[in-house]
Amino acid sequence: MNITPPITLIQLISEQTMQNLLPILRFRPSHVVHLSTRRTAARSNDIVKAANQCGVTFQLEQIRLSDMPTIAETSRAVGRAIDAAHDRKHTPLVNFTGGTKLMSIGAYSAAASSSPPTISFYVDTDDERFVDGGTAEGLKQLLDGDYSFTQLHDCLNVAAIAAAHGQYHVSDGRDWRPFAQLAQYFLDNPDKEQATYDALFGENGIFPRGTTPNSPEQWLESLDRSLNLPPDVAKHAADAGLLRLASDGRYKLPDDARTSLQSLVDARAQGESVQNYDRQRIAATETCQFSVTFLTGGWWEVAVAHAAHSSGLFRDLRWSATVGPIARGGLEEDILAVDGVQIVCISCKRGGNKTRLLPHLEEFGARARRVGGNFTRRFLAIYVPPKGQTFGALRRRADELGIVILTRADLNKQNAFARPGR
Repeated sequence: MNITPPITLIQLISEQTMQNLLPILRFRPSHVVHLSTRRTAARSNDIVKAANQCGVTFQLEQIRLSDMPTIAETSRAVGRAIDAAHDRKHTPLVNFTGGTKLMSIGAYSAAASSSPPTISFYVDTDDERFVDGGTAEGLKQLLDGDYSFTQLHDCLNVAAIAAAHGQYHVSDGRDWRPFAQLAQYFLDNPDKEQATYDALFGENGIFPRGTTPNSPEQWLESLDRSLNLPPDVAKHAADAGLLRLASDGRYKLPDDARTSLQSLVDARAQGESVQNYDRQRIAATETCQFSVTFLTGGWWEVAVAHAAHSSGLFRDLRWSATVGPIARGGLEEDILAVDGVQIVCISCKRGGNKTRLLPHLEEFGARARRVGGNFTRRFLAIYVPPKGQTFGALRRRADELGIVILTRADLNKQNAFARPGR
């Protein structure tokens, strides 16, 4: 939006950053003034990084207030920023959403008492709209009568919102679509899914009780073991590149990395030192590990991703995206997406009575806030929910934490991912 004269946007900085990022994206100011305390100053940089991700740049002015700013202190600081904007022949706008309640009152007071009075507004993230503070005329014209956040949707993606919360590195994730047919087959045929799980992780499976190989020697040996899978499952898996049809007519794990595995095995047998051994081992076993993980529960992530995508409610859906630099221990999230101006985090678990779902709720809630702040929408999707009182306790705790539980049956519901009351 091109506005003459240029805009100076005056904002209060708190731990929540979307209420500061959204006005920057909408008004495209030339100059931004951030009033912060020692505790919240770092958030200013997060807001700038996120705005830059969306292609918005501006001159930033940072003003440090005391640790517990009073109404009067905030009002004086905002008043000076308003006067400076007029000196630059800018139109000042005051966003009184952030900071403490006393800071908000001080900012509003400064906007109302300035000469001439200054346009002010509040950012309502719940209803996704800007609210006119009523201190001066002009906000309606600046917004062209549209107070909603709709115009911001195109530039807001997972990476931008994550950056606003201090996470500057978010990978694109994997393409889930090549695996959607197999995931849907498992969803429609739970008996075949269970048979597949048992063939791999059952008592008589090739990896009994889920004990997968941890050495190149063990993985190399597993490449030649036949998988006793339902025929349709084996074919779908081979079509998706998860298995290979060997020369003996049996389905087995992919052997693309056989040469690399054999080299590591030979080097170990001869007592040779292998440079970056762990990295080479992980790279050599990655394809096989992915196939095993997918067939024993990872498919559920794709089924949920497909359902979420098909709902039409989300943008920028990412499967298996890593948040944070990988070299510094970035964490892989099952599904990330954007709903309106909020991050959506979905954790997927195959489930069962012995899984640690209750403590996982706490861990998942913290991880989700790390990506998108307190307003992140969170879902825990469980394919095999626990039974009886265990499931009841899980639901109660999820409700307390604001996490929505989804089951296999829920994926078929039209409103499975809809916000309550919408």
